[in-house]
Formats: sequence, C-alpha cells, structure tokens
Amino acid sequence: MNNKLRIKDIVLCGLFAALISIGTFIKIPTPLLPITLQTLFVVLAGLLLGSKNGAIAVVIYVVIGLLGIPVFTQGGGFAYILNPTFGYILSFIIGAWVAGFIAEKFKPSILTWTLAGIIAIILIYAIGIPYFYFISRWYIGNIIAAKTIMISFILMPLPGDVISCVVAALLVDRLRKMKIIN
Repeated sequence: MNNKLRIKDIVLCGLFAALISIGTFIKIPTPLLPITLQTLFVVLAGLLLGSKNGAIAVVIYVVIGLLGIPVFTQGGGFAYILNPTFGYILSFIIGAWVAGFIAEKFKPSILTWTLAGIIAIILIYAIGIPYFYFISRWYIGNIIAAKTIMISFILMPLPGDVISCVVAALLVDRLRKMKIIN
C-alpha cells in the first residue's frame, strides 16, 4: 500500500509539473510580465498535493526548464536565471508549499483554500517583483519606475490571480466532494 501511495505521489507531481508548463502558454501578453495560468496550477498543486508534494511538483517544473526544455514564458535553459521573470518561477515553489501548508493545517473550506491561495500569491509577488527589478536594473541596465512596477506587476495581474485562487478553491471543494482527493 505504501508503495502505491508513493507511485501515486510521483505521478501527481509529474502531472502538476506538466499543468504548470501548459499554464505558461495560456497567457495574456502585457508589456513587461505576461499574465499566465501558472499561478492557478501552482496554487492547485499546493492545495491538492499538500505542502511537500506541491513544492516538489514546482521544483520538477523548474528543473525541466533549467535543463533547456522551453517551459518558461520566454524559453528555458540555465541562463534563464538571469531573466527578470525567473524570480516568479522560484517563488512558485514557496507559493505551492505555503498554499499546501495552510490547506493541511486549517479547517478545510472554500474560504481557507481561497485565503491560502491569496497568501501564496502575495509571497510570489513579494519575491518575484524585487527579483524582476534587481535583474532589470543591475544586470540588464533597465530602470523601472515605481509607478510601472505598481501597474504592471500588481494592479494588472492581481484580479486574475485572485480569481485563480477562487477557482482553485472551488475545484478543490468539488474534487473532495467527488472523493477524487482526500
């Protein structure tokens, strides 16, 4: 039984790594940072798989991209760490872990899962935005104004990310009621 659980966990981690990759290409192009469905699948990975396996699923996604498979918004490969958007990719690991941790520790409900997703999104922004600014400013030499950061990195993606958190919570609720997940 324990071996079956392990195989199931591996399969689900791989599945969510693939879903995050697919979410990369479902996007709304914007000038600096494309709005994608990655955050939906990152939050879902944490909520459905738990903190450990949710984070592992995102790590698999990151490793695949760093190995050169073009699963990031602008390609892949090890040099992608110098791309301003890579901070968001790294922060997805923490976001999935936090969403999963909250889902594991608090009473299961749509509100709990939505708040877990929103907290994960806040952490993703808190890591992704400074990384984007740092790489843009100090590596690429492109200074970005505070107003541009506020509009492009918070105000534009935030409504869609909050909707993604609500959708993720509703999906988790539905999957639990169907007894597809625990």
